Formats: sequence, C-alpha cells, structure tokens
Amino acid sequence: MEETRNSPLWRYTTMKVGGEACQLYHPKHSEELVSLIERLKREGQPWNILGGGSNMLISSDGVDGAVIRMTKMTSITSPEPDVLEADAGTRLPHLAKYAASMGLSGLEFAVGIPGTVGGAVVMNAGAHGSCMANIFESALVMNAETGNVETWTAERLKFQYRHSEIDPARQVVASARFRLRPDEATKIQAKTQENEEYRWRTQPLGWPNLGSTFKNPEPTRSAGLLLDQSGAKELKEGHAAVSAVHANFVINLGGAHSDDILRLLQRMQATVQEKHNVRLHPEWKTLGRFSSLEREIWNGTH
Repeated sequence: MEETRNSPLWRYTTMKVGGEACQLYHPKHSEELVSLIERLKREGQPWNILGGGSNMLISSDGVDGAVIRMTKMTSITSPEPDVLEADAGTRLPHLAKYAASMGLSGLEFAVGIPGTVGGAVVMNAGAHGSCMANIFESALVMNAETGNVETWTAERLKFQYRHSEIDPARQVVASARFRLRPDEATKIQAKTQENEEYRWRTQPLGWPNLGSTFKNPEPTRSAGLLLDQSGAKELKEGHAAVSAVHANFVINLGGAHSDDILRLLQRMQATVQEKHNVRLHPEWKTLGRFSSLEREIWNGTH
C-alpha cells in the first residue's frame, strides 16, 4: 500500500484545489482498506475517504489526519450472468464502457460522470434520466465502528435523489454489484458514445471544475436554469467563476482558493433566492478545514 506524508491534495481533485493531507494512503484492495482503517482507529487517528475527487471541495488550508484515496481499488468481475461487481475506486466512465463491450445495458448514463463507484453509490449519482439506484444490487460496506464488512442492499441504502444512507464518516463502500440487462453491444456502445459526446458539448471541460454545483430543487426545476435566469453567469470571486457554458458549473480560472469558491457559492445561492425565492443546496461534499461560511452554505444538507 502506498503511503505519503504532507501530500498536496489539489492534484487529486478535478477542481485542482486543496491543501495538504498529513498522511495519504492508497489501498489496492478491500483487505488493505479494512486493515488500514482498523489500524487508524486503534491509533486514534482521524481519517477521511477520497474517491476520484470529482465531487469534493477540499479546503486550501488542508485536512487533519489521514486521507484514504480509493482509486487504486479498480477490480471488475462478473460473478454471475448480467451482473458486474466493481471495486469502489473504479472510474464510472471505464465501468460504463466495460459494460457496453460485454453487451450489458444500464450503465450508459454513467459514462459522463467522472467519479468512482464508491462515491456514486454514496450519493446515488445520476445523469440522462437514470441513476445508480436503478441498477444497484448490493454493496460490500465496511462498518468502521465495528470493523465488520457488511452486505448492504438497496433497501438498506434507501436511495433518494443524490442521497443514500451511507455515512462516509462511519461506513466505507469497498465494492458494489450492479444488475444489468443484455442487449446488442453495438446499440449499447452507440448510446454510451452519444451520452459522452453530450457531456463534451454541454459542460466546461476545458476548465477545472467539480461538475454540477447545486442539486435541482425539484425534479421539474433545473438549478442550472434558475441560475442562468438569475444572471449567475456573470458572477466571479477571486480566481473562481461561474462557467459561461453552464450556469451550474463553477470553474477554477487558475490558482483559486477554496475561500474564493465558498464566497462564489454563497452569491449564487443569494441571487437565486432573491430572484426565484428558492434555496439551492450544494451537490458537492467537502473535506478539510473550513470556516463557518461552509456550514452556512451547506446548512441542512449535511
């Protein structure tokens, strides 16, 4: 297992923002993950989980304790027909294309989501009218409080919009199983490619970002449209700005501090509240040392 000290985390997030972690670990399989968390618990060290860093705002002031980065855990197997099991660190675009090559349908929506399987299960990631809940069968979850590895079904996870019952501070997804449908490989690959190309056309992929910033307030109301109608595309704080391509995306213009981003999110919320009387809630997670402003922005979502 790889271990480094005082490691800058900005390099592990798609926003390219983040201070140092006292210790950074890269377990390669679930046994190493379980052993590591048990050791950190015995030593009384705080720990945090980091996946692909595509939905996580990391404080520029750093992170106390250990950070466990899951992206070395990437095994994919097919334990039975029409089922894929993937380690928590497996990238969703890779898993979607793997499923397509096997003639298995259901993961086409995930090809444009740059996160990992573990994070996608925790937040019930979705796109193109589908989400993880629609294909999820079960997950192996380490209960950090007991040290046990448990099997969690969809019933136990109680999936909701961008939410599950997994608490990353107490439970860690090690792997997940997905029930898919057989179909023509060429048809699945065509849909997968169409979804991937849509992402390239509609998102600011030339700039560091964390994907959609705010959740849609209702299934029929788009956060991006509300922000656009409120004039949010004109907003900028320090080296962070709202994308001119998509109003629900915040981009790092180069050298942005996490405080720049927090102030920008607060202004985005305020402009929609003033224009539409709607409170937007962030889709992102946070990690590290933040001021009280972070709690105000995420109020009611943590």
